[in-house]
Amino acid sequence: MAISSHNNLRVIHHSPPHRTFRKSSDTADRASSSTTAPKSTRHSILTMTSRKMPVISYGSGGSNNDSLRHPYSSTTTTRNRTPPPIENSYPCSFARSPKAPTRSLFKTIITITAGPHAVPFLVHRERFCAASPFFAAALNPAYAFREADSSTVHLPAARPCDLEYLVQWVYTGTLDHEELDCDHPAYFRLIRLWLLADELQVGGCKNGVVDMMARVADRTNSVPTPDDTRTVFGEEGVREGSGLRKLVVDLFAWKKTDQLVEAHEDSWDESFMRLLVCKLKRMDARDKGRAPWRTESERCRLYHEHDGQSTCGVMEAAKK
Repeated sequence: MAISSHNNLRVIHHSPPHRTFRKSSDTADRASSSTTAPKSTRHSILTMTSRKMPVISYGSGGSNNDSLRHPYSSTTTTRNRTPPPIENSYPCSFARSPKAPTRSLFKTIITITAGPHAVPFLVHRERFCAASPFFAAALNPAYAFREADSSTVHLPAARPCDLEYLVQWVYTGTLDHEELDCDHPAYFRLIRLWLLADELQVGGCKNGVVDMMARVADRTNSVPTPDDTRTVFGEEGVREGSGLRKLVVDLFAWKKTDQLVEAHEDSWDESFMRLLVCKLKRMDARDKGRAPWRTESERCRLYHEHDGQSTCGVMEAAKK
């Protein structure tokens, strides 16, 4: 890991393994048309999707940033700039469960395995079904999926650490993890978590990732790396129109990133650069004031997704 400084903006350079992603479709909608089948012929819910879970290949890929200098070394100086405080309340981040007694959410233990080595996570079925239509469909006996019989959901393409973050969010509604909210932000971990939450249809967790990314960017005065932009905006990355894509563009548009974009030795994603140029061309003097992600209602309106599983309390209050 190395750190560079461009116009007082810190950029944390990690060299994560090369990652290749494939998207999936809305599983719950497809499952609704299934009929009961003999247990011996039942399929996994993952085989019923036209697009699979994100496949992550591990290799020696990544940018070589060994020549970048640490901003606190004798050859480089930097000033610590404190941005305006970001509001620390995130009502969208926790998925609202059906109105049922708390005791009904902690009855049945199931197993979720992650990765090629099937690392097991023992969790409560009711809690995950309340947070995710994917799990609600997979574990519903009426849909005749194999997972409902075995009470086990296999996610061979998911990284165990990413599933750990997701499990933490489902139980606590927070992402206060030392590997996610640290002094040297690793945006690629948050991006991977967003992709996994999108794949498993855990909408509230995606909003939590957006909130965490906005908070980390301001607290550390940093922005994602070129490799991160390729992961987000690549053909097999984050889907178009998502709040995460909008936030990454806005971070670069409002922060002083001109020298960083111009001088960085790694290449930026072309789709990202096109969107950034369009954003800058459309901004006027009124838009260059307070960054939108620092206002709770604007952050919710611009970057959050509301699909019934993660209703936003701020937006509800605004409608009244």
